[in-house]
Amino acid sequence: MEWAENLLQLRRPYSRLDIEARQRALMKTAHPDAGGSHAAFIEVTRATQILLNTKRTSKRTSDISYDGSKSDHPSFTIDVLPVEAYEYIYVAANVLGQIADEDPPYSLQVLLNDPQHCWCLVTIVPEAGGSIVSITVHNADDSQNRTFNLEAIRDFWVSTINEVQLP
Repeated sequence: MEWAENLLQLRRPYSRLDIEARQRALMKTAHPDAGGSHAAFIEVTRATQILLNTKRTSKRTSDISYDGSKSDHPSFTIDVLPVEAYEYIYVAANVLGQIADEDPPYSLQVLLNDPQHCWCLVTIVPEAGGSIVSITVHNADDSQNRTFNLEAIRDFWVSTINEVQLP
């Protein structure tokens, strides 16, 4: 774990969002498509997964905003690079709900209307000429006991993305 923290240049305490932000920043130079190497890409990906898995299993978290959320990681893949995958997801997000925040080409936060009313954080990570998409859902209101059908939300995203026609 210390190796991963050093590679991502993180010092405790850090949150899941900090880990993902550092991964995005490092991928801008480590990814082979950005002039990096396959080995550097693998190391950043491995370090990120180690820290994210540690955060997932930890009893205590500093990600208060994600308390009670559910994640589908990885959720699905798109066989295009993140910039193009982001375009498809962006258009689909406008169909499914209202975009609240964006960090192109790596994440979008969307207030979904269907199939369930919820906040949805969609993250995109480059993977061998394609993109891995992960979805995290969270309550859109003050209800702390809401249950989410992640499979239905994922399937709704996938079907909408497949229907998207880019200009």
